[in-house]
Amino acid sequence: MNKFEVIGEGLADTVMGLCIVFLILIIIMLVIKAMALFSVEKKTEEPAPAAPVEIAAEPEEDSLELIAVITAAVAAAMGTSAASIQIRSYKKLDGGAWNRAGRRDVLENRF
Repeated sequence: MNKFEVIGEGLADTVMGLCIVFLILIIIMLVIKAMALFSVEKKTEEPAPAAPVEIAAEPEEDSLELIAVITAAVAAAMGTSAASIQIRSYKKLDGGAWNRAGRRDVLENRF
């Protein structure tokens, strides 16, 4: 047997091995897809919201700290000093449409 015959047999064995590996991977993929089609998902209810956590600090202190953080963030975004910005009021939003759309997208595209 010369060198070319040995190399040819080696390449043939390599190609055969790769074909077998990819064939097995395709079979595994098809089995998983079939299992997903036949599986029945139970719709889960959203868990009840957790009980509110008691905060040790006074609400006024938390409010002042939150206003300070918001003021610093706005000042940094605008490139000015925090002394030139006055936060008059703030309110927490429920997350809005973008938050709901993101949750819906994640739940719909789970599989």
